[in-house]
Amino acid sequence: MASERNEVDLRGIILEQATKLFKLFGYNKLVMDDIARAIGKSRSTIYLYFKDKEDIFSAIVRREIDAYLHELANDLPNHTTAMEQLRAYLRIKFDFRYAKAAEFLIMNREGHPELLAKMRVYTDPPEVQYLSKIIQFGIKNGECKAMSEANVALLAKLLISAFNGIANDVLTDVESTEVSMIHVLLDRIFIQGLGQNLSNR
Repeated sequence: MASERNEVDLRGIILEQATKLFKLFGYNKLVMDDIARAIGKSRSTIYLYFKDKEDIFSAIVRREIDAYLHELANDLPNHTTAMEQLRAYLRIKFDFRYAKAAEFLIMNREGHPELLAKMRVYTDPPEVQYLSKIIQFGIKNGECKAMSEANVALLAKLLISAFNGIANDVLTDVESTEVSMIHVLLDRIFIQGLGQNLSNR
């Protein structure tokens, strides 16, 4: 039992130190020896837990995504209308994207599209489920027009794609991004625009 706990602890330590180093040096310059020195272990010890640098980075991304999805799961039920839930989703999602872009700024400058690609592999499926539930909730309570399940899923996917396209462009210059203004504009584009087109009233 103690051995298993130590293994879990060491894996977590590797991820914590690697996260700091990725933020500091970026993906290109960081090597396994840097991580080994940071944790005070040999490189061979790291290979007991991760097969390579990409594997470590993927684990970091998954951990960040899990925290984001946990926040969504806890926050969305607190809102009593579909539009309020959608507004909360947009705020949480953009704040997450902004925070990660700022934290991993050096990697953005290196031009690593795989960061976004890896994020979407993990975020898109659960986000489609969340947005589909929001739309279905809106249909049920009369906020949105009725539509088939297939169209609900399609709309959810389109919303995710549209949001990501906007966020990708906005966050190319994360240092000058005005977060509060982006929140306002996202509200106008998605909440007001979507509300007018989907309203059942």
